[in-house]
Amino acid sequence: MLPATVKHLLSRTGSYVRSLLRNPYWWGGLILLTTLLGTSYVLVNHLLMPKLTRQGAHLQVPNVIDRPYEQARNELEALGLHVEHIVQQYNPAFARDVVVDQNPVPSALVKPDRHIYLTINSGELRHVVVSDVVGLSLREAVNRLSAQGLHIEETLPDSIPAPNRNTVTGQKPPAGDTLTEGASISLWYSTGLGIGYSTIPDITGLAVNEARDSLLSLQLRSIAIGAPDSLFDPNAPDSLVLRQSPAPGTRVRAGFEVRLHTWRAEQPEPDRALPFRYEENEPEIGL
Repeated sequence: MLPATVKHLLSRTGSYVRSLLRNPYWWGGLILLTTLLGTSYVLVNHLLMPKLTRQGAHLQVPNVIDRPYEQARNELEALGLHVEHIVQQYNPAFARDVVVDQNPVPSALVKPDRHIYLTINSGELRHVVVSDVVGLSLREAVNRLSAQGLHIEETLPDSIPAPNRNTVTGQKPPAGDTLTEGASISLWYSTGLGIGYSTIPDITGLAVNEARDSLLSLQLRSIAIGAPDSLFDPNAPDSLVLRQSPAPGTRVRAGFEVRLHTWRAEQPEPDRALPFRYEENEPEIGL
């Protein structure tokens, strides 16, 4: 048995629905609304949208490969297409300033106003200056050189240990060389500090290059640091080692990096001690 309140509510609802179905104004409004919605659908779907999207209007992209750029551009623009001239590349199979590639491809069906991207032959190989990637991670170095258009011929583990595993320790050709695009380059990377130990020799007074060769013979690496307030390059061939850190006689792991505090012979020797702390901040030192 339903409660009296529910029965009353259902009775009122039924009476309202019956009166609504007998109301001619309600039926008239429903018919008018249905007519308006149907008319709007027909107008939008069959008249407005085809004009906005140019449904059914297609052009066949002509083949402009191996044609001079200006001729190709004029031909495409005459069809109502927009031409985008992308970065040139060198292709010895084509003459200078002709189209070597296009996107969309020839014979593709596109809508009017479509952008067509053309690649133009530069006619000569681009020259690039090799970046200095020593000290970078191997992945970053490969990405940077590849972005220059260079080919990474090989990546090899360095025979001399070095701190910071998987960082570049050497490159050939060296940084600053000018190569043609596509030229090959080799990289050497660190496998980390070695398991053996070496004793740091006394290299003060030596030229930077001599000091480095002496350290490398003991499987030790180095970093040159210029004198305070000096503008000269601490890696210059005529730079001399004024001080070293750690001190001579310190035992360190193979591949450890010795700091070379340098100056030039024609400059007066600094009259104050160079700022470095001995041993306390030097990692991997052990007797």
